[in-house]
Amino acid sequence: MTDRFPPGHATLVQAEALHDALGRIAPAWPLDSQLASSPYWGLQQRSFADAAGLLQQLAASPLHMPLAHYRSQLQQGELTLAHLQAALDDYGVAASASAWLASQHDAPAAAPLPLQSALRGDGAGHHGLQDWRSVIVQQVSQFCAAWFDRHQAEWQPDRQRCLYQAWRDDMALQPVPTPDNALATRIRRDIGALPANADSMVALALAQLQPGSTWLADWLHALLLRNGGWAAWCRYLGWQQQLQGGDERSLHGLLAIQLAWECLLDDGQRHAGTVWQRWQQQWDSAFAAPATLPAGLIWQRAAEHATHRPLLQQLATASRQPATAPAAKPGRVHAVFCIDVRSEAMRRALEQQLPGCSSSGFAGFFGLPLAIHGGDAAGQARLPGLLAPQWDATLPAAPARLDSWQHFERAPLSSFTLVESTGLAKLGKLLRKSWPRRAAARLSQLDPWLARDADAARLAAAPDLDTVCQQLLRLLPAMGLGTPLPDTVLLVGHASHSSNNPHASSLQCGACGGHGGHLHVLLLAGWLNRDDVRQQLAAHGYAIPPLTVFLPALHLTHSDELQLLPLADPAPLLAERASALAPLLAAAGGSARRERARQQGEAIPAHDPLPLLRERGHHWAETRPEWGLANNAFFIAAPRALTRQLDLGGRAFLQEYHWQQDPDGDTLAGILAGPLVVAHWINMQYFAAVADPLRFGSGNKVLHNVVGGRIGVFEGNSGDLRIGLSQQSVHDGTRWRHQALRLAACIAAPAGHIDGVLARQPQLARLVAGGWLHLYAVHDGRLQRKHGDGWQHD
Repeated sequence: MTDRFPPGHATLVQAEALHDALGRIAPAWPLDSQLASSPYWGLQQRSFADAAGLLQQLAASPLHMPLAHYRSQLQQGELTLAHLQAALDDYGVAASASAWLASQHDAPAAAPLPLQSALRGDGAGHHGLQDWRSVIVQQVSQFCAAWFDRHQAEWQPDRQRCLYQAWRDDMALQPVPTPDNALATRIRRDIGALPANADSMVALALAQLQPGSTWLADWLHALLLRNGGWAAWCRYLGWQQQLQGGDERSLHGLLAIQLAWECLLDDGQRHAGTVWQRWQQQWDSAFAAPATLPAGLIWQRAAEHATHRPLLQQLATASRQPATAPAAKPGRVHAVFCIDVRSEAMRRALEQQLPGCSSSGFAGFFGLPLAIHGGDAAGQARLPGLLAPQWDATLPAAPARLDSWQHFERAPLSSFTLVESTGLAKLGKLLRKSWPRRAAARLSQLDPWLARDADAARLAAAPDLDTVCQQLLRLLPAMGLGTPLPDTVLLVGHASHSSNNPHASSLQCGACGGHGGHLHVLLLAGWLNRDDVRQQLAAHGYAIPPLTVFLPALHLTHSDELQLLPLADPAPLLAERASALAPLLAAAGGSARRERARQQGEAIPAHDPLPLLRERGHHWAETRPEWGLANNAFFIAAPRALTRQLDLGGRAFLQEYHWQQDPDGDTLAGILAGPLVVAHWINMQYFAAVADPLRFGSGNKVLHNVVGGRIGVFEGNSGDLRIGLSQQSVHDGTRWRHQALRLAACIAAPAGHIDGVLARQPQLARLVAGGWLHLYAVHDGRLQRKHGDGWQHD
């Protein structure tokens, strides 16, 4: 074994390639806080086109729809030759659209570059019916499911060792999955001689397999993509540790496991015609050939032009009239909503229902960097994944939920005995869950951390008065709440309710870490209604009139209804305003529901569809309680006056922004670094689930089995960890309900003003330059798109 596995240490080039490969993996958040994230985030250093070519080579993962999809759109008139011509021009292809189209011939997509283990001809499993890739994916996935589980199984592994060390020890106890006795004997021998730690395993594998220096990082990346779901989970663990200033090496350990498998399946032969030689030659040839632009990217860009251009032109027309912040008037209502695309229709409905009502958009965590604690439970972050919590808020301790019955449900053998032992006893509960329920969702149903609805009103927060006021002085103007203030300010968070849905948090507020926004608006309204807070704000020049009240509200996105949230001991004036607003909010919800039904092509009941929508949220067998953020396509940072008269079809993130009030660009810098990046993540999550559902979607939710209580799901009982959105979240059984388009980010400001801010935001500038999103400046009737170092009229 020593001859086959010579000791060695990674060179500097190898170390850089290792760092590069590990950095390409994007994190995937757990089920209980599944905020949207871009599975391509680790490739942001590359251009969109380069990433498309790389992912196709390494994993047959496309960054566009099948070509037949676009040809169908052309035939139906959804795309035109003008859109294709614009796409060709964008990519610098010197051809007319008609000539280019005539030259295209559909061909099957090229297979990904093989790993050495995949080239073995002796097969695995019984009679070679299962290839080695499937065997490795299954073995690694089952081991990781047990290793990372902290919440589900009662039997837990010994975690004194690292991931790789535990896997190596476990492999020594498992049968070798091959009918070839000679191969099984060799693998069994070599397992016992594998290095003792992950670093040594990596160095040894590089020394033994001798991958080419020009494609080393790409090969390591391909190895991680073999169990890409678990790689994303490991990256999440590392991401969380980095936010806290720590280090977590599970992803490095997973790569060591993948390399160990490659070494175990290496027969050591190096002469011409061997597996090793064929593997080297294929990779050398692939990376020696010049890169070509996939035709699918031309089509994909044409589809973006078809969708983006009509609205962009409307925005340009609307910008001919200078827009200033609307002056608040006594007796009027101003509502601050989350920028979530589902808020757009509700904002419009509310403005129509309340004459003189104004609204603005702001990130749904309302600038409160919270971690929630309940009793002795560990904290749960409720803010965007890009940030680390700064404040702790405490809920009253909830009653213990793990009683003896739940303990039995989680025991290792319960899957074999639970139904047989308790089937009749559970029958009543199943029937009750199946019975239509049409009551409004309660707060305690929206948030498992709330034992009772009243708990939300009794939330206690740690920040002192000075800290709170300093934060409010920054937040209130950014929300569009300059002075003078209206009599009533609605702070509107949002949440969704669905039963028996492991991915329920993906329908919640992404800015709140995959949770509802109710706690944030309750805290914020509570502070702003306090006399001591108002006195401190007034001392700093921000006076809140005595007649101005702040009311917390919740937009239930599954049923499109607005609910006022309970305040602890509300003053008579607050209760009076809430009572007067309640019927108007109900009417606005009814209008938004009817519009949403029309947009989604659903049958509209003769009466208000509210009972039906509520029922979807309660019903345990409903696979589509709502469409979430499907079909998002735009991010607009502008005064509300610019978009108020436009029907955006529930496809736009709406962020309030007035460039005239932001001379130093600090507000825009915060928008570009925060809300826009979050919107980009959401957009790319939906994009990936449609463009590559096999790798970046979680499959059919009817077949889901939860892994580790909260980690993710298997589709069925095996395979890799599935990440991303389920099929039912983006497809209605007949057609896609989301278009795989990159985000069009529109900033209502002069191009020079945006340039000054981009220079301070290198990450966002890199995303724009690489084509991961499209950035537009809308000002004085002109529409310009950021292109290279300058801007071009579009």
